[in-house]
Amino acid sequence: MARLLEHHALGFFREEKIPVPRFQVVSTAKEASEAAAGLGGSVVIKALIPVGGRGKAGAIKMAKSPSEAIGQAEGLAGRTILNFPVEELLVSETVNIAREFFVSITFDSMSRRPVLLFSALGGVDVETILDRDPAQLSQFPIKLSQGLGLSQARQVLDAAGLTEKTIEEGAELLCGLYRIFCRLDAETVEVNPLVLTQDQRLLALSGVIVADNQALFRHAELEGMAQPDRTNGWRPLTALEKDMRAIDAIDSGSAIRFNEFSDGDIAFMITGGGAGLLAFDAITKLGGHPATTFDITPGRVEEKMYRATVAILSRPGLKGFIAGGNITNFIPIDVKVRGVVRALKELDIDATKFPVVFRFAGPGVEAARELASTVPGIQFYDAATSLEDAVARIVELTKSR
Repeated sequence: MARLLEHHALGFFREEKIPVPRFQVVSTAKEASEAAAGLGGSVVIKALIPVGGRGKAGAIKMAKSPSEAIGQAEGLAGRTILNFPVEELLVSETVNIAREFFVSITFDSMSRRPVLLFSALGGVDVETILDRDPAQLSQFPIKLSQGLGLSQARQVLDAAGLTEKTIEEGAELLCGLYRIFCRLDAETVEVNPLVLTQDQRLLALSGVIVADNQALFRHAELEGMAQPDRTNGWRPLTALEKDMRAIDAIDSGSAIRFNEFSDGDIAFMITGGGAGLLAFDAITKLGGHPATTFDITPGRVEEKMYRATVAILSRPGLKGFIAGGNITNFIPIDVKVRGVVRALKELDIDATKFPVVFRFAGPGVEAARELASTVPGIQFYDAATSLEDAVARIVELTKSR
């Protein structure tokens, strides 16, 4: 996922003639004061970080004058908010708001088509409101062969009770958002809030664009804006997570999904989606502390498993290692294990002192067992042992360390 910063999203909106407030991007309190003076004095100051929930996190401030903007900017710049360092601020003119709406165009993986989401309720608490009352969010599927037309957009806004003049303006705005969605191969284009001002103008007061990582090679215009290596969606990537992205990039035919946890001490490489979740839940319930999560799809699995294992086991502070999964049919077990064993030997891991537990099941399991036996001390389990029991074993072994 590559989420653009808000000023980049607003820039694309402006290119499509979507009305947005006047704004400037600054990096110091002095610049914020100067921007406020140029924008009429009263401004909104926002931390430019690639994550939602800024309002509730105190990352959006009001300033009624350029002098007040200095203090508010000093309170934001240089802080870490929602796990992200604040390096730049967006200073935006204030707007007299009559109503707030929520609008999002996103891709629905179930129907495999875009969907327009619209609510007559918008603003900082919209997620809480919609969780409590889902009927307040309307969904309008968009046919890929037809796109979003003015007629359908008008129906959306008419249902929200807008006036005829505003409906016409809003229909053009919604169609503009859809054009951005298509042009950038976006996963999501969102405005919250879309506001109706006191003088009956529609403004996209805030903007979100989430680009599809796999389509970035087609979009030179997003270079420097969409930075998937900057975040995993809720915080900046760790050094190990960046290393894993580089390992994943050696082959586009398979994909690694990986997260690191700073307080963990067990290298955790249980693969297989649901099996990984089950094992992760079991290990935490037993008092174990996973340092990682890991999954991999078919492709150059042996090489990726080798490189991933080297990277993970190079992390300091680990007390043990567990690898495996549920029954695997798509990849022979010995292919995965060969890569892991190669890494263990290269790192000179002594499995009689550093606990290593394997739990694999599926084609090639006997060849995998033989490979594992070349590293003395590995405890190898197959389908006769449940994932939960294998996890319990690694927790037991690491608790004694």
